[in-house]
Amino acid sequence: MIDVEWYRPDGPGLAPDVEAELREMLVEAAEADVEAGFPRLSVDDPVEPGTSYLLIWLLPDERSGRTVPLVPSLAGFLRVEPLRDEDAGTGEVSYVVRPAYRSRGITTLLIEKIGLELGTPDGWQGTGVSRLRVWARANHPAALRMALRFRRYGIRTALREWQMLAPVRIGREVDPGAESRGPDVHEVTAGAGRAAAAELWTASGRRHAPPDRWVLLVGGPDERPDGAVWIDPDSAEPTEYGTAGRLVAVVTRDGRADRESDPLVRALLVAGLEHLRDAGLRVGAATIDSEDRSLVHEARTLGFMHDQTDVQYTVENRTAEPRPAAR
Repeated sequence: MIDVEWYRPDGPGLAPDVEAELREMLVEAAEADVEAGFPRLSVDDPVEPGTSYLLIWLLPDERSGRTVPLVPSLAGFLRVEPLRDEDAGTGEVSYVVRPAYRSRGITTLLIEKIGLELGTPDGWQGTGVSRLRVWARANHPAALRMALRFRRYGIRTALREWQMLAPVRIGREVDPGAESRGPDVHEVTAGAGRAAAAELWTASGRRHAPPDRWVLLVGGPDERPDGAVWIDPDSAEPTEYGTAGRLVAVVTRDGRADRESDPLVRALLVAGLEHLRDAGLRVGAATIDSEDRSLVHEARTLGFMHDQTDVQYTVENRTAEPRPAAR
C-alpha cells in the first residue's frame, strides 16, 4: 500500500528529515539510471513558478511476502511543471521510483489511488493543469504497459526522439570526406553573440536559460548568429564506445523542416564533435527529433548511430470514461 503527499516550493517546506531522505533517494536513482539514460531529477532543478511535487510513501504491509519497511519509506517522487505560452495549461511530468522498490507496482498503485481525471476546475490534483505530458526515456517498456492499462484516461503517444551516438577518434578529422564544411563556426563566450544565441534557444521552445558552463559555438556573425550548438563535455555519459560528451541542442534561425541537407546544421555538428574530440572524449551524444529531416540526415551522414528511442506520452483534458459494470 502507498500514501501520497503533495507539496510546492512556494508553500510550507519539507521537514528536514524528509528532505534529506528525498535527496538521498534522488541521488541513488540518478546513479542507478545513468547508463540507461533515464531522467536524473533534483530538488534543486530550475522549474517554472507553480510547479508541484508529489512524494509517494510505501507503507508497512504484513501481507507482503517481500521485505517491507517497518515505517513509511519514500518510494517515489513526481514533479508537475506548468508550461507557458502556447503550452499553457499543460504540465510536464517527471517521475522516478526508488531503485529498490521498482517492479513492485508502485506506479500502478499511484494511478489507481489518485487517477488522471483532468477536467476539474483546479486541474489535475489541484496543480492547475488540464493536460499532462511525460517522456518515457529509452522507451521504457513499463510506460507502454501503463498507457495500455489506463487508456481510458486518454493517454496517447505524441512524439519520438532518438538518442544518437557518434564515436570520434583522437587525431582524426570528424568530417574528412566533405568537400566543404559550410559556414564557419566559432566559440562565443560572452556579449551580444551569446545573448542572441539565447534568443534562438528560447524561440526553439526550450525552457530555462542554458547554463553558462556549456560551451557555445555559433555560425554567422556574433551579433546575430544563424545557428548555434550547445555542448556539455562534462556530461560523462557511459556508452559501449566510451564516455560521451553531449551536443545538448542544435538550433538554427531559419526553419529547416522541409529541407534534408543543411550545410549550417552539418557545420554545427562537425564543430561540436571536434570540440568533444579535442577535450579527450571518444563519443558525442545527441537527442534528435525523429521528424527533423535535416538534423537526422546530417547526423546520419556524419556517422551518428541510433542508440535508443524516447517516447512522449500525453493525457488530454478529459475525465476518465466510466469503467464497465461488473457482471
